[in-house]
Amino acid sequence: MLEALNLNGTFLAMLVSFLLLVALLKQVAFKPLLNALDDRRRKIDESIKRAESDLEEASNLRAEYAAELQKARQEAHELIVNATKVGEEKAQEIIAAAQADALRLKEKAVTDIKREKEKALEELRAHVVGLSVLAAQKIIEKNLDENTQRQLVDEVIGEVGKLPC
Repeated sequence: MLEALNLNGTFLAMLVSFLLLVALLKQVAFKPLLNALDDRRRKIDESIKRAESDLEEASNLRAEYAAELQKARQEAHELIVNATKVGEEKAQEIIAAAQADALRLKEKAVTDIKREKEKALEELRAHVVGLSVLAAQKIIEKNLDENTQRQLVDEVIGEVGKLPC
């Protein structure tokens, strides 16, 4: 039958050598090569999974940072609003205190002026009374004619003009 196919012993030896070579290559070269390819595929799959995980984590962090940034902006806005409100309240308090001080000073000044006015009037009354008494004494001491009386009145008026009022 081998002869009918025109096969000789060399062919069989080559076939056996080929099969042995394939088996040997399978054990020596293909197995390590396939293992290296499997390792490479596994590393690539792990890298892809890690990249997807990192991407998802980065996306989550970005969302968290965006939320925190929004929260910080809101807090900053609230701080500005509160600071403005407190500043306006302090300004109003300062204005009210200044107005109260001004009113108090004005009232004190009015009171002082009234007191000084009363004191001046009292001193003026005392001087007028003293002058009146002096004029009355001089009139009583002398029995005066009309010219002497005029001269005496002019004298008293001159003395009143010299008073420190």
